[in-house]
Amino acid sequence: MAAYDTYSNADTYFATRLHVLAWTESNNADKTKALTEASYRIDRLRFSGELVDEDQELEFPRYYGDEAEGDEVIPDDIKIACYECAFALLDGVDPELELENLAVSSQGISSVRSTYARGEAPEHTAAGIPSAYAWRFLARYLSRGKTVRLSRVN
Repeated sequence: MAAYDTYSNADTYFATRLHVLAWTESNNADKTKALTEASYRIDRLRFSGELVDEDQELEFPRYYGDEAEGDEVIPDDIKIACYECAFALLDGVDPELELENLAVSSQGISSVRSTYARGEAPEHTAAGIPSAYAWRFLARYLSRGKTVRLSRVN
């Protein structure tokens, strides 16, 4: 499987960021694996628009008009989301574990007990995206289901 961008371009991106040791201390092979997994996770989402080429390996580039013009590119937001997902994965964030942890409502040791109010999983976690920051870059490209909300008014 391909990735949305190279570790070299991601290195350039992370050179401008603070607190990215998980990225800078990883070797190039692990960075490539993380970018590939991040791309896979991104491609599991449902996006608006159409593929530019039905044989393309990734979900981007896409077009949103009547027909492809042939010059569509992968948006920078998608590349940044890929970098941020890859960073979170290298930093040890596991959305599956996060979902499991939501099921824990109480834990204790000896006479000390903590109880947590649990609601729904955050949207990005439920979608398998390990970074809320990355999710914000992806959100504008997602296809939103067509729903009708009914309310009873007296």
